[in-house]
Amino acid sequence: MFSIFEILALTTLCASVAQSELIAPCHLNDMVCFEKSVNNALPQFLSENETLGVESCDPLKIDLIEGDMSDIKFKLFSPITTGFKKCVLKNVKMNLDALTLHSELDCPNLETTGKYEISGRLMTLPIEGSGDFKISAGTYKIILDFDLENVVGNDNKAYLSMKSFKQKNEATSPISFDFKNLFNGQKDMADKVLTYANQNWKQVSDLLQEPIWNENMKKIISNGNKYLMTEPLDQMFI
Repeated sequence: MFSIFEILALTTLCASVAQSELIAPCHLNDMVCFEKSVNNALPQFLSENETLGVESCDPLKIDLIEGDMSDIKFKLFSPITTGFKKCVLKNVKMNLDALTLHSELDCPNLETTGKYEISGRLMTLPIEGSGDFKISAGTYKIILDFDLENVVGNDNKAYLSMKSFKQKNEATSPISFDFKNLFNGQKDMADKVLTYANQNWKQVSDLLQEPIWNENMKKIISNGNKYLMTEPLDQMFI
């Protein structure tokens, strides 16, 4: 019969093995294999893991997102975004000598809901209001370029960490904008702005998206780094 200490040791060992197999090992320069491994692991990377202190990224919850541009200012309170687990990584290129990583993320059917405050000008029209909102995106392409760093874990093994990143985001199919209570419920003015926003979804997305995507990606990458600390380099690449 196992003692309680043996059971605890076995449980810890099994957990370590499970974590180390999150990204299937690939040969160092085999980016086709690495891209496939990361895509297979992506749903788990985006899932909550209380043991690692990782919050869910699908749904992804942010406390506050603020946009402060010259012509328009907005706040999104407790926005929740769903759909990231459907994203697919493409064109992955990693250079471990230069510690850089390039990837392109195709994301279909992202949806963000929450409460908002907005004021200023939306392109050519004035806009003002506060209330509930929903933004439904068809497909998004996100280009990400990372600077990586090597981190030594408590086990004296080398791990990768995403130190900083640059991103370019492009909506590639129509986006639906629904903001309740614009102009304190004045329907004619609200309908005019919403019709304009939905007809000009590409330009409106380009105008508003940077602070939203920046906060989303910061949280996703922070959680991703916690998972990477379970994947020693010598197990990730063979």
